[in-house]
Amino acid sequence: MDATRGLDPPDTRAGGPHGTQKAVAVTNRRTLRTRALAPLAALAILTLAACGGGGDAFEEAESESAAAGGDLGEITVGGADFTEMAIMENMYALLLEQAGFTVDIKVAQQREIYAQSLISGEMDVVPDYAATMAEYFNTQANGPEAPLVSTSDAQETVAALAALVEPEGLAVLEPSEAADQNGFYVTQAFAEENSLTTLSDLAALGQPITLAANDECDLPERQYCAPGLRSVYGLNIVTPMTGDDFASATGKQKVVDGEAQLGLTGTTDGTLEGLGLVILEDDKALQAADNFVPVVNAESAGGAEVADALNPLSAVLTTEDITALNFRVDGQRELPEDVARDYLVEKGLLEE
Repeated sequence: MDATRGLDPPDTRAGGPHGTQKAVAVTNRRTLRTRALAPLAALAILTLAACGGGGDAFEEAESESAAAGGDLGEITVGGADFTEMAIMENMYALLLEQAGFTVDIKVAQQREIYAQSLISGEMDVVPDYAATMAEYFNTQANGPEAPLVSTSDAQETVAALAALVEPEGLAVLEPSEAADQNGFYVTQAFAEENSLTTLSDLAALGQPITLAANDECDLPERQYCAPGLRSVYGLNIVTPMTGDDFASATGKQKVVDGEAQLGLTGTTDGTLEGLGLVILEDDKALQAADNFVPVVNAESAGGAEVADALNPLSAVLTTEDITALNFRVDGQRELPEDVARDYLVEKGLLEE
C-alpha cells in the first residue's frame, strides 16, 4: 500500500495516503523493452523504506530500448515508488511504447523531487492523485496555510490542479474514475450484523468507536481523519488512537480481533477481502477527490500523441480495477509490469 498519502491536506497529512515521503533518491527503475527483445527484467517488489546511498539524485541507465527505436522519440515516465504507482507507471510506459515512443521509467521517494523533475523536463509524464497534487502546487504557490483548492468533486479538483500547474509549464490529461482516498474499514461480520454499508450507518449505531490509526489522525487539522469523522458524521471516535500506522498489518489485526471497530487504509487496499474486512462508503464525501490523473511536461509531452495514448486508460480504469491489480502485486507477488500488461491487454488497450 501507499504510505505516502495524507490525512489532511495532501502533502501535510502525516501518516496517511499521499503526503510527503521521506527519502529523496530518484532512480531508474527499468528501461522498457519492446516485445522483440528479451523478456522484461524482473522488478523487485518495492517498499517505502528510504533509499540509501549518495551521489546525484538520478541514476542514469543506458536505454535498452534505444536499439529498437521509437518513431516519436524518447520519453520518461516518472513518479512515486510504491505498488500502485509502479503499476500505473508501467501501464503508461507500455501504452506510450505502443504509440511509438522509446520509454524508460524513473521513480522518486518524494513528491518534491519528482514534481521538480517534471517541471525541468527530466521526467515527461507522471501518474498522480488529483487532490494531493493540487494541494502540493497550491502550497508551493500560496504557502503552507493556503486554503484548500481540492474538493470531493473530481472535475473541480482537476480544474484547480490544471490552473496551478500551467504556470510551471505542466498540463493535466483526463482523470480516471479510479481514486485512492482514505478508507475506513470494519470487519465483514460486524458490517453484516449491523447492516452497515456507509459511515453514516456506523454513526447511527451511536456507540463508541475505537479507530486503528496513529495519534496524528486525531490532530485538529487532520480533517480527513478522526476530526472529520466526528464533525461530518457524528461518530463517537474515542481517544487515544491505537497508535497503528496507515494501512498497517497490526491495525488490521486489531480490527479483526475486536480491539478496534474501525481501521484506516486506502480505498485501493487489495488485502482487505482476504482478511474479512470491508471499507464503509464515504457517503457524505468527507474525502477529497484523489483520482488518478496523468500530469505532463507541456513542452515535451503535451502533444496529442501522449494524450491519445493515455486518455483511453483513464476512461476505463476504476477503483475496483486498481484494487485488484494491487492485490496481484502485494498479495500474490506478481510483478507490476506483468500485472500492467495483463490489464491493458484485457481491456483491449494493448496488442498482445
